[in-house]
Amino acid sequence: MTMKFLRRKERWPIALDIGANSIKVLQLDEAAGSLIARACGQWRFPAVVSDAEQRSEMIVGAVREILRRGDFRGRRSVSSLSGVDVDIKNVRLQSTSRQEIEKALQWEAQDRFAFDVVPDRLKYVNAGQVRSGAETRSEIIMLAASEKAIADHLGILSASGLEPEHIYPEPLAVFRMAQRSLRRLADQDTVSVILDMGTRATRVVVARGRQVVFIKVIDIGGREFDEAVAAQLNLDLADAIELRARVMQEHAKSLGGNRKSDHDESEEVRSDVDWTIRDAVRGKVEELAREIALCLRYCSVTFRGLRPNTVLMAGGEVYDPAVTELLTDNLGIECHIAQPLRGIDVSRVAIGMGRGMPMCEWAVASGMAMRDQDIAPHGKEAKDDRRLSA
Repeated sequence: MTMKFLRRKERWPIALDIGANSIKVLQLDEAAGSLIARACGQWRFPAVVSDAEQRSEMIVGAVREILRRGDFRGRRSVSSLSGVDVDIKNVRLQSTSRQEIEKALQWEAQDRFAFDVVPDRLKYVNAGQVRSGAETRSEIIMLAASEKAIADHLGILSASGLEPEHIYPEPLAVFRMAQRSLRRLADQDTVSVILDMGTRATRVVVARGRQVVFIKVIDIGGREFDEAVAAQLNLDLADAIELRARVMQEHAKSLGGNRKSDHDESEEVRSDVDWTIRDAVRGKVEELAREIALCLRYCSVTFRGLRPNTVLMAGGEVYDPAVTELLTDNLGIECHIAQPLRGIDVSRVAIGMGRGMPMCEWAVASGMAMRDQDIAPHGKEAKDDRRLSA
């Protein structure tokens, strides 16, 4: 799942995140030793689009317009494949050399995926050593995409005028965003959980230090929460989506320190709505929490007591206070709201919902946009040569 160029260009790549309900495009740059957002753009789908061809046409039109309006330089791009297009499988192999692991994975992939897998459409993460009976084996996470998924994606990039260089599976793009905060030597043993909560699914990434040890995509996301609110309040789905969007926007302002201090009647109504939404989504959030807890239990058993110190929440659904509070209560682990663009000067662009916002929905785009930045821990090389390109 890659296209590589031998000569590194000075311009940073354009990151393209095609989500379920919005498209985000971001290009970073460096000035006086600091990271800056050179250009960005966001476009939201007008409604749920079921026709794949129509959706592709919308994407191409939106991306071309964003590129035309923004101060983007070059057309070198990195983009992401969603959980719908990427299949994830785990396998345990005898601890051997990198070359032998990659050869063995080609055989394993043919048996485990429902489509033909060739090397450039397969990525793997070596999660580390685990006990398997009396043997020690390597826990390998395989991520693969079908030929059609790659071809369709490349077609969109080409029609948009972008030159594809690298395609990320979304969970790894999100983890790259989180890596920026794991650069100290003291962070090498820190166990962290990253939850990327989107419209269609929640991506769970568990890592020890800067090493991913577990990835899972759970098919519970914002759409299920919208449907729960619609059922509870007897609303059309579109009205439920709009209601939750208003509440999330208000909460985002409070996270940015911009919430109004006056407690007028509208504030009281808003509080009632908050509680109503909380009651409506409780069942789905508790179901999601149980799935996440099973993931953490698997990691604890597989990696002998590995337990997370913290949970980092990213994605657009994090703005719903009911979802984040209920998850925190059910997981019993300290949770933090991600700030994907923290430490990046965004004063030159109009991004997100305004200055001071956590901009959680930019986690995937920011992780990809920093592809050219050396974010390896001190004293380490940035490249990880144990992984196939993706």
